[in-house]
Amino acid sequence: MSVTENPLKSSSAGSDKAAAEAAEPPKKSKKKLFMIIAVLVLLVGGYEAKSILMKTTYKPGQTVPLGKILPLDQLTVNMSDGHLVQASISLQLTAVAAASAISAELPRFDDAAITVLGAENYHNLLNPTIKATVKKQMLTQFQKIAGTADGAAQQVSAIYFTGFVVQ
Repeated sequence: MSVTENPLKSSSAGSDKAAAEAAEPPKKSKKKLFMIIAVLVLLVGGYEAKSILMKTTYKPGQTVPLGKILPLDQLTVNMSDGHLVQASISLQLTAVAAASAISAELPRFDDAAITVLGAENYHNLLNPTIKATVKKQMLTQFQKIAGTADGAAQQVSAIYFTGFVVQ
């Protein structure tokens, strides 16, 4: 009997193992999951490193985001006809502008503003159209002084008269 019991027991034990293995889902390899996570970490890390290490360059004419506004000193200028103009001017810098380098050039910006305003007369500066033309002339001069950064992006994008009195 013991001989006949063993084959039955072994076959029933084998069938129990097979039934247990069939009931359990096969274990998936964690290697694949780790590889997917590693690839995702590398992609996200690479994107972040690119944005930190590589600056955006701009092409001529491309819109550059705005940055800080840098006020200049208040100026009082004698105009060509003997009248005075008192102007407070602020520079709209772009996001790529080096504010410390621009600040070092403040005397040159003041000089350019004095030159442009000094060439005008009382009646011209009362005319809004001519005043806008004067702003464009000043912006052109300021952009020459500041130069470009990160490709061809201007460092000064606009100027604002924050105070303007003509006497």
